Amino acid sequence: FNVGLLSPTDAERGFYGGLNMGRMVDENVGVSVGFNVYRSSYTKKSTIGEKDQSGQIGISTQQYELDQSATAIPLFFQLHYIGQITPSLDLKVTGGIGYELLWNSITNFKTGQDDTQFFSGFAWQLGAGVSIPISRAADFYGEAFYHGGKPSQDGGETVEGLPVVSEVNMNGFGIRVGVRLYGFGF
Repeated sequence: FNVGLLSPTDAERGFYGGLNMGRMVDENVGVSVGFNVYRSSYTKKSTIGEKDQSGQIGISTQQYELDQSATAIPLFFQLHYIGQITPSLDLKVTGGIGYELLWNSITNFKTGQDDTQFFSGFAWQLGAGVSIPISRAADFYGEAFYHGGKPSQDGGETVEGLPVVSEVNMNGFGIRVGVRLYGFGF
């Protein structure tokens, strides 16, 4: 189980968390299948009036112009390397490849536009961090990672008949912490 933040190039920084299930192949190498969720939202609003109260409370009136949210579900096959640094601290290195699904929802209150777009495509991740054993069957870990992926959608054709593709650059750095439980997996 892990939770953290991801800062992609073409989207706002947002929540990133997930679940990996797998097994250790030997004492240092493991394989897993990972299911993650990225979620961010953005609201554009402007102040249209303020009342200056002579007391403790000031009131401002705001109008909402745009509401946008992005939800991505990256699915990964991952390899893990765990190596001992000290008896109570391990090095953890992770690499994974997979597929990413992305939904972008936009509500533009000025124009009345309300739309959801779907993108998908290849994704990968590399991460490194440390883990601390908390029992014989579990450890706590923290890591920095790089997420790579540019999910896209077919955008039709130009007037000349050339294909058009729209993509979202989800490349970016992230951090996460989690708990790894041993003895579960496939």
